[in-house]
Amino acid sequence: MARAQSVVVVNTGHGKGKSSSAFGVMARGWARGWNVAVVQFVKGGKWKTGERKLADHLDIEWHTLGDGFTWESTDLDETAAKGRHAWEVAAAKLASGDYQL
Repeated sequence: MARAQSVVVVNTGHGKGKSSSAFGVMARGWARGWNVAVVQFVKGGKWKTGERKLADHLDIEWHTLGDGFTWESTDLDETAAKGRHAWEVAAAKLASGDYQL
């Protein structure tokens, strides 16, 4: 059976576990020598997470492009614009063919 050339994983939904799942997959991809990119749509750059520190240490490309949770937003138009920008970045990464995950 042929193996996929690349994998796209989207984690959505209510509750806990999405980030833990995503970063476990990220680590597994890195361990296999894959080029990995992470695009976060919600968390903003002010969040200094352990996952980000790990990705930096492993030289995994990381983009934190949101401004936080929508229910905390003081400007929903700006929040929506950041979401659209994050999608554009993700789409460009997908289209580039440079990543396996």
